[in-house]
Order: sequence, then structure tokens, then C-alpha cells
Amino acid sequence: MLNKVEALSPTTKRLQINIPPDVIKSETDSVYSKLRTTTRIPGFRPGKVPQAILEKRFSKNVEAEVIEKIVPRYYLEALKEANLEPVSYPNIDDKIEIVPGQPLSFSVTVEVKPEIGDIKYEGIVLREKAVIIEEEDVEKTLKLMQESKALFTVTEEALNEDDMAIIDCNAFVDGNELKEMSYKEYPMLLGPDAMPREFVSALIGKKKGDTVEAKITMEQDNPNKAIAGKEVLFKINITEAKKKNVPPLDDEFAKEAECGSLDELKNRVRENLSARKKSQINLEYKKDILNELINKHAFDIPDSMLHGEIESLIYQAKQNAERKGEAITTPEEELKRQYEVTAKENVKGVLLLEAIGRQAHIEVSDADVKEAVGEIAARNGLKPEEVMRLYSMREGSMDAMKSRLFADKVLEFILGKATIEN
Repeated sequence: MLNKVEALSPTTKRLQINIPPDVIKSETDSVYSKLRTTTRIPGFRPGKVPQAILEKRFSKNVEAEVIEKIVPRYYLEALKEANLEPVSYPNIDDKIEIVPGQPLSFSVTVEVKPEIGDIKYEGIVLREKAVIIEEEDVEKTLKLMQESKALFTVTEEALNEDDMAIIDCNAFVDGNELKEMSYKEYPMLLGPDAMPREFVSALIGKKKGDTVEAKITMEQDNPNKAIAGKEVLFKINITEAKKKNVPPLDDEFAKEAECGSLDELKNRVRENLSARKKSQINLEYKKDILNELINKHAFDIPDSMLHGEIESLIYQAKQNAERKGEAITTPEEELKRQYEVTAKENVKGVLLLEAIGRQAHIEVSDADVKEAVGEIAARNGLKPEEVMRLYSMREGSMDAMKSRLFADKVLEFILGKATIEN
């Protein structure tokens, strides 16, 4: 039973716990009883070995088993009695030993969630964000739709920007060929964003069968030391030229998009852009709400949660850099300092939303998870079970999705009580 709770800090508590001697005796007798049925000692029939002999041989093992069984149970009961939520594994302050006939007393130090107190979340005032869809936005979307339907056809004409050249290419540095930068039958799209630009410029205006050269000076910090800071000569042979054909934006194009006319397609695009914009604004409102809550409520956060969030942010930054082919060279300790403020705000946000959700009896049901998985699957052309498998592989379990759904439900709840002003 819980004897005393000592506050070492707002998020660190020491619990003094006493286990009555009759409980210890009962558990000890139970272990010896099981041991008696399985122990074979010469001179004694099975199940008839005196406890004194068992104690002489197995007392240390029995004591360890009893402690392992009853200490966690009474620790959890003490947490419940003290109404504390741990966020880290407990540290047992002293060595635990059983003294026959005496209560088992021990103290545990553990980090817990802070008591935030009265949370003011109703009536938050937000500045209205207008949903404006410019005609230019509609035209850009239609242009992207056109581009997605573009086809490339073989041509004998000169290549223009946005056309495609099928090339054989050999690269040389100081007269020596670089096999890793030489290609056969490589499809080169001559787009405005194609890199390097010198390469594209050399191909524009040329035809099938033409041979051209392009010289490119590589950057000094190129990870390939063989070419860093050097001029690379590319000898290029155009084996095929393909013209880009974009379908006209007319009623026929609209019908392929399952619309009766071009005007109907434009209206549908406008509605989709409006819905997307509203969803984006909704997210911005929720970010504003969370920032408001974080700024309004001051409380300490557990060190273990802070350090865990810092590590998570650093891991994400390294993963993002790796995907871009970059490397983070900042020392680890400096990274920790850089991310500390963001990590602190993230943890405060989690604790605030948790407390509000508990107060408002908000929960994430299996139906909520199923709906979210279905939406992700539909957006990405996957089956729901594939989404769940990918999510579990990336996050380790579906708990991360449930946490995000919970946070969103709480923010939606607060948004419903907010005031939006012009």
C-alpha cells in the first residue's frame, strides 16, 4: 500500500510503499508449495520435502521470485492510489530485501505527467482566413492535367524544349572515360528544370542522328572526388527524337475527365481547389489553436519526454537529409540545442491535448482508424491492408496513427468552440 508521496519536482515523485507481512508470507508459501511439487530430493517422497530443507536450498531464488511478483503489483496500485501517470520506467531507490515477519518497505522514484490545472480552451478567437481561388489557380491545374495526358511521338524534326531525346552518352575527365556517368539509350526530357542546363541546351535544335558535346564544370563539394571541381566532357549521340504532344483543352478533353464540357470541368476543378483550400485553412486554424494553448499555459514537462522528442526530431531531420542526398554535419550536442525549443512546444502540445481530450471524454474508436486508413488508401491507390502494413513497418504499430487521430479530434472539438472574426 502507498505510504507517502514526495514531490521531488513537478514531474518527479518518490513513492514510499509498504507491503504487509501477511501478503509476503502468503506469496512465499505459495512459491514453496509449487516448488515442493516439482523438487526431487533423495530420501523424501515427491511433495513431502520439508520447507526447512527447501528454504536452505532455494531461499534466495524464492525471495527473488516473490519480489518480482509483488513489487510491480503494489507499485501499480500505489500509482493508481496517488493518481499519477508515469512517463518513464521507475527507479527503485534501495536494495529490496525480505525480512520474515516484517513489512516490505521500499521507495520508487518516477517521472510523471504534470498537473496542468484548469485549461482554458473555450472561446479562442481566430482571425478569419478567406477561401480565395484565383482563375490563375484553375488554369494551372488544367495545365497540369494536360501535361499528365501528354504523349511523345517519334519525330525527324529538331528538338525543342519539353521534347525528349533518347541518347547514348559518354563522359570524360582529363581524357579518361567515366563509366559510371556513361549511358546507353537514356531518355532525356528537355524540360526547363532539367539539370544540368548546359546538357539540355546542347540538345535543343538538334535532330535524330546528330552528335553533340557538352562541357560541365562540377561543383567543388561534389561527393564524387574523381570529378569534384573538374570539367566533364559529355559526347552525346541522339539515337531517337520524340516530340511532346499535349492534348487540346476542349470539350473532348473534359469528357475524358468524365465531365460533359470544358466549363463543367473548370467548375469541378474550382470546387476541388476550394475544398483543398478549406482543408488547408482548417489545419492552419488548428495550428493557431495549439500555439494559443501552448502560450497560455505554463507548466513543467518531464525530462524523459523532452529528450525523447529531441531525439525524434533529430532522427527525422537526418532521414529527410538522407532522402535528398545530403548529410547533416552539425555536432549532435548542437543539434539537441537547436531542437530543444521545438521539442518542448511539441511535448506541451501533446500533454495539453491529452488533458483536454480526457476532460471532454474524446476517444479514437476502431471505426475512426478504419475510416482514416480507407482515406489514405483511396488517395494513394492502395488497399487498406497495405496501408496498415506500411504504417506498422514505418511507425512500429498503429498507435502513432491513433495518437494523430486523437489530437485532430481534440483540435476539431476546440475549433468548434472557437470564435472566428474578420
